[in-house]
Amino acid sequence: MPDQRPSGVAFHRVSAGYGGVTVLRDLSWTVERGALVGVVGPSGAGKTTLVRLLTGQADRHHGRVTVFGDEVGAGGARRIGYVPQLGAVDWDFPLTVGQAVLLGRTPDSRRVPWFSRRERARAGALLERLGLAGFERRHIRDLSGGQQQRMFLARAMIRDCDVLLLDEPTSGVDLATRHDILHLLADLWHDGLTIIVTTHDLNWVAAQLPRIALLNGTIVADGTPREVLTPDLVERTYGARMRVIHDGNQVLVTDDHAVLGPRRLAHRGAVA
Repeated sequence: MPDQRPSGVAFHRVSAGYGGVTVLRDLSWTVERGALVGVVGPSGAGKTTLVRLLTGQADRHHGRVTVFGDEVGAGGARRIGYVPQLGAVDWDFPLTVGQAVLLGRTPDSRRVPWFSRRERARAGALLERLGLAGFERRHIRDLSGGQQQRMFLARAMIRDCDVLLLDEPTSGVDLATRHDILHLLADLWHDGLTIIVTTHDLNWVAAQLPRIALLNGTIVADGTPREVLTPDLVERTYGARMRVIHDGNQVLVTDDHAVLGPRRLAHRGAVA
């Protein structure tokens, strides 16, 4: 019997990259409508390229990408909300929080250079929902890491998006901010959004997300943390043997062999 699950985001034998260099090869993968999935893999595996295919920032060499059945063109998919890596943002650019959120408006709404009263009200409501009420006039660099993530979530959501993309949302933030991000994602997921999170933090997604896709140039495995986090699949993805520990419903991935054992640490201390 054919799969009747509604297709939210689908990659059909896609090869993609930049300037003729291929990063993703023959990738076929489907994220159903309303799913929450974390994409993990080593540096250079294509996590950001996967996201940029949906926003129109990567070159698709072969294959098709569809969102709710509509093919994604060079300009990216409609009703996609994108939260970039914080490290890729120019925090000295003269921009207030309110302006940053409003710049996320859909292309169809930019027929005039100013923001309408309705758009300002929408931005204010989103900032209030995300705990940033009264921050509209602050410069973006004056926010904490967690507040910056919330601002970009508001910027993504002002497009009335159906799919939310987050590229490395836990990179460079503390544990409290990670916890905060998780609660925000849970709320948005329960609202019906389809959410794709790329991250290098394998144990964070293993502990917190219901579904993981292992990526290294193509999808190596896709399923629950217990299904995909096995020594063989992790080694195929990262190219190194790792230890996978199952403790009840929790899964922990760590180095198979300690690089700095007690003897090496003791030796290092003696030399110092």
